[in-house]
Amino acid sequence: MIALKYPFLLLAVIPLLWIAVRNPYHWGIPSAGRAGAFSRLYARAVPILLVVALVLAASGLEWRTPARGMAPGVDFAVLLDGSSSMLAMDDGQEDRWTAAKRLLRQFISRRPDDRFSIVLFSAHPVTLSPLTADYAAIDGILEALPLDSSDDGTAIGSALMTGIRRLSQSPASSRVVVLLTDGAQNRGRVTPQEAALDAVEQGIRVYTVLMGSAGRDSVYPIDGHFYRLRVETDPDTLKEIAQTTGGEAFLADDPSGLERGLKAIYGLEKTALPMDAPTEGKPLARWLLVFSAALVLPLAADLARKRGKVPPKWLLERGS
Repeated sequence: MIALKYPFLLLAVIPLLWIAVRNPYHWGIPSAGRAGAFSRLYARAVPILLVVALVLAASGLEWRTPARGMAPGVDFAVLLDGSSSMLAMDDGQEDRWTAAKRLLRQFISRRPDDRFSIVLFSAHPVTLSPLTADYAAIDGILEALPLDSSDDGTAIGSALMTGIRRLSQSPASSRVVVLLTDGAQNRGRVTPQEAALDAVEQGIRVYTVLMGSAGRDSVYPIDGHFYRLRVETDPDTLKEIAQTTGGEAFLADDPSGLERGLKAIYGLEKTALPMDAPTEGKPLARWLLVFSAALVLPLAADLARKRGKVPPKWLLERGS
């Protein structure tokens, strides 16, 4: 798309074109005879083309394209459970907390045209990052984020409300909450169902991922020792949240299951399109100046050839 940065400068074209038409360049003078038809046509066209090219260059002619990373197709609010139960190891090698952070970083890195907000929650939600396309900053936050169980608990409803607030002012055509948790709500005043209804009102979809298996013991490290414990889960509520908002619910028994869930979300949301995408301009002034220089060079060579020569008699008589 072509655009002008200073369109008011186009007004200068009218008087400059009038001057260019009234003062053609006398190509091939002085010489034994008058210039040919092509030279006369070229001499009249060059001043006009120079005027147009230079005025367009001064007007800031630009080629505008959609700006990458500024107009998200999808805005995501990622809600990451930070309760102590996330230290459980479902595969015996990597705990849920480490796996969640690692796979989230991969998920975000694969979506360069979207924005993300990161919300950590346990008994209370905390926004770690507002909506941003600064992937390096998000990656740094997730990589260095510790699990602090001093404020333990699982407030899913409050976390959902925080994620919805992060997306409420977003202009993106698709707004999505991704909820990663391994437990059931046991803290907070807002129920997950109430938060889901608020998401529906604002056109926000919620995808839920339940980490760990319902009804099965997991290995937990406590004071340097490992114990098999069972954490209360609520897959039915997570499924209800997703279905109410038009999203989907996934089960992740281990890190590979979590990875499959995130890949499924990636596939479901990758075709969403932005609204009123902003653009960035590539200035064309230098190319217009190169074009102008190419037009002027033959004239400069002609002037150099004429230097010191006496104009023909017919031209002197015309000037008098």
